Amino acid sequence: MQNFLFRGTWLLTYLFPTMLSEREEKEKVWAHPLCRLLQFPEIIKHSHYLYAKWCRCNMLLVNFTPTPEISSDSVIPIENGVELTKEKFESLYDAQSVPVLIKNNEVEKWKAWADWKWENILKKYGKTVFRVANERGGKYRYLSMSLESYAHYIRIQHDETPLYIFDANFADRDSEMAEAYEVPKYFQEDFFSVLPDKRPPYRWIIIGPARSGASWHVDPAGTSAWNTTIEGRKRWALYPPHVFPPGLSISRTGINGHQSLYSTDVLENAKDSATSLFWYLEVYPQLTPEMRPLEIIQEPGQTIFIPSGWWHMVLNLDDTVAVTQNFANIHNLEHVCESLIGEKDKYKVWETFHENIIMTYPNLEPFITRRISMFSDNTDDSVIKEEGFSSKLDFLEGFRDLRIWQPRVIEVLRRCELNENVPIKVISHGQNPVFRNSTAVIKFYSHLFNGVKTFYAESKAYSIITNHISEKYTRYFPRLIGSGYLFDESSERNYRWPYLVIEAAIDGGVSLAEVIVGGGLSLSDEVDVNGEKGMVKWGEVADFSAEILNALHSLPSISIVDESMALDLTTAEQSSLHPFHKFISRRLSHASKVHSEWLIFSPQLISQISSYLPSSPLELYNPELDGSLAGILHGDLNAENILGILTSSEETSNHQNHNNHNGLDEDELTGYWTPTTVIDLGDSQLYGGDPLFDLIPIYISVLGCSKLLLKRFLEKYNDDEIESKQKISMRMFKRRAMWYTLLWEFEGAVKYLIGCLPNIRECKNWEDVEELVWGIM
Repeated sequence: MQNFLFRGTWLLTYLFPTMLSEREEKEKVWAHPLCRLLQFPEIIKHSHYLYAKWCRCNMLLVNFTPTPEISSDSVIPIENGVELTKEKFESLYDAQSVPVLIKNNEVEKWKAWADWKWENILKKYGKTVFRVANERGGKYRYLSMSLESYAHYIRIQHDETPLYIFDANFADRDSEMAEAYEVPKYFQEDFFSVLPDKRPPYRWIIIGPARSGASWHVDPAGTSAWNTTIEGRKRWALYPPHVFPPGLSISRTGINGHQSLYSTDVLENAKDSATSLFWYLEVYPQLTPEMRPLEIIQEPGQTIFIPSGWWHMVLNLDDTVAVTQNFANIHNLEHVCESLIGEKDKYKVWETFHENIIMTYPNLEPFITRRISMFSDNTDDSVIKEEGFSSKLDFLEGFRDLRIWQPRVIEVLRRCELNENVPIKVISHGQNPVFRNSTAVIKFYSHLFNGVKTFYAESKAYSIITNHISEKYTRYFPRLIGSGYLFDESSERNYRWPYLVIEAAIDGGVSLAEVIVGGGLSLSDEVDVNGEKGMVKWGEVADFSAEILNALHSLPSISIVDESMALDLTTAEQSSLHPFHKFISRRLSHASKVHSEWLIFSPQLISQISSYLPSSPLELYNPELDGSLAGILHGDLNAENILGILTSSEETSNHQNHNNHNGLDEDELTGYWTPTTVIDLGDSQLYGGDPLFDLIPIYISVLGCSKLLLKRFLEKYNDDEIESKQKISMRMFKRRAMWYTLLWEFEGAVKYLIGCLPNIRECKNWEDVEELVWGIM
């Protein structure tokens, strides 16, 4: 189509496909009855549908910008490239999966800044053939056209969704174009570079008129992207991965459970969603402020960063020229692995990518091996197969599927002589399937996470609490109603599925995690320890947590370790240790491998873990120096495991008598939140241990890494006026606390820590990290 000439309408272009002389143009084309007819919009004045379409085809977008009253929460952050270091970008945006617009990024130094301005690029590359995209073209989505022909097209077209140049081969075809721009310093790590011959398309030159752009989509293969404009302006809209844009009629959950956000079905279906302009005109005005996307207007010379998995849409407001690249780096590698493993037939590069990346970056092998076990659909796990799933990820997603679990929940309720006809709700789909109705919480224990051992620990913990805890604290723990195994010993099942049934909070119980999302303590906030922020009195939360943990720590530990709690340690030295020290010894031996699999901290810090951690568990807790052991450790008292009630300001003074409250709808996050209940004792260490160990999730997840609140917690916990006399030793406090943080069993706490204190990624050694995180003295 190098000699293609657009004639104002596609019908006329079809009727007169060949080039004509100037005289023939006037006599044959413009005198054609269809041409005269199509020039008059009056033919559609009686049809709202046709009139609206005509408006979309002809409207100017020069001032088509976000409304002035838009909330600051809905605006994409803007950074100055002069001040934004690579380390700061990584810690604040890339690692946190936060989009950002970067200005003053030295784009003006690119050769493309002059060469790709509209007039110059037309002179220089007018005869060059580019790939042109038609967003609504179906199987004819792409065609080839010279830039000269395309320029003629965009000057006279009035298409609702104009053709636009979206060419992935421009740099391979013309080395001068490849060298005309530079990858900004923030995006130069790209693991797909290990596929020099087979890598999927990753860089594009984009040229298009006003009204062109891309409808809602997620970038393929789990990649992140950057986009820099040379000329023209773009209006961007973004939603995070867990929020499907309003107006998209697709589902992320497949029939058999999990459906990847990066799967072919999701990506292809999204392409057929409403066009960008249509969405802005018809859907956007109906959205309440909290439903609106993040937005920004990108000006020439500015670069936008789109994190992996983020939904985004772009609408060109002028004639635009831009360049974009997708990339895989350390922060989106998990999504890339998920996509490539799950879409082997589409990308056909996983085996080569896996082999080459391990060869080039051997430190990534533990991380990638773990992702293979998670995302591969060829699991050899007999329990997962028995449950009807082909991968571990599908199995975990199945925990939320009531088609599978409702009959099982009903059976358990029947055994406990509870009402089976009350609606059941999924309240967790993490490590274990958990459900509730108005009277009970039903928790099953998965084999993937030491299910039988965890079941024993939680049921035993409830028994000890019932029999030994002070009456003052009894009401802060739910009552155990029943326990057992879903399948009996005679069953031929590979796994018997242990379960526990506990009494549900009368008012439904709103977790602190829900309240924080609803407007509580910001992850980085420092608040007055006696003050309020959001719906929470944070000093009260610190005091509550301190008293509850002190009460648990003062309970008697079990004297004989049950077979199901046995620890696999056989040497004479290990057998002489306390079970807590055995547990710590095991964590010490695995710490480097575990953090290499998680890849949450920087590779530089991970490489220093072995030399930073102590050689003996006695350095973390020495009874002769640190006092008596705690009786029972909760093991994971985080913001999801502290429930409370929502009260109005007038009711707050009476919150102690919480059993008299009918409670508020948990969607109505108004008033004040007051802690009332502690749940989830599945990670309890019944043999006791260092009380400082339990401070890790409290400080990170509950107190949001606020050092002021941490001091208040410690003062309350160690207060002589508390009924028990358990103490947290302050010996080498920040170092011991940091050691325990690195030895924590669950990656969620470490991820949350980085969310609270992203500057950790800029630290060069663990001594700096411990001061940043735990330095309160």
